[in-house]
Amino acid sequence: MVSMVEISSAAYPVAQALSEKVSYTLGKTENSAETREKEKLKKVCEDFESIFVYYILQKMRDTVPKEGFFEQGVSYDIIQSMHDEALAEELSKGGGLGLAAQIYNQLSKYV
Repeated sequence: MVSMVEISSAAYPVAQALSEKVSYTLGKTENSAETREKEKLKKVCEDFESIFVYYILQKMRDTVPKEGFFEQGVSYDIIQSMHDEALAEELSKGGGLGLAAQIYNQLSKYV
């Protein structure tokens, strides 16, 4: 007959391995949640830079005189606005002004 002490001592390595696996899995889950949060933060920082660059482009265009050979109506303003928005998004994706990276570096400490 096997005593309870022998069973518990035989089961100890299995229990320890199971405990390590559970703690590893929990750590991995917490790490992946942190990674997801950092990815969200990175996207928000890039979006902020895109909005900022768009605002700069709009203000820069306001300084340019609206005189020229061609008539510039409402449709021209809409197209120009869409162009500035697309340009701002592409600039921020490619590193842009570096503002997104700086904001991310500052805020990622708190995630």
